[in-house]
Amino acid sequence: MPRIHLDNHPIEVDTGQTVLEAATAAGVRIPTLCHHPDLSGGGTCRICLVEVEGSEHLVPACQHLAIE
Repeated sequence: MPRIHLDNHPIEVDTGQTVLEAATAAGVRIPTLCHHPDLSGGGTCRICLVEVEGSEHLVPACQHLAIE
């Protein structure tokens, strides 16, 4: 099972989850405005931007950033 660090705490996640899904499952709240689990798309408001190690830019946690 893949592992990520949220606020310096290791979290085991399911393959294919977005950062937002993994955070929500771990009880970590990442604010969103345009994301809704029953709708496609999202990521346009940029409220859920997170830092991803190795990325030069902040990325939306709700978008297609699947954890592998």
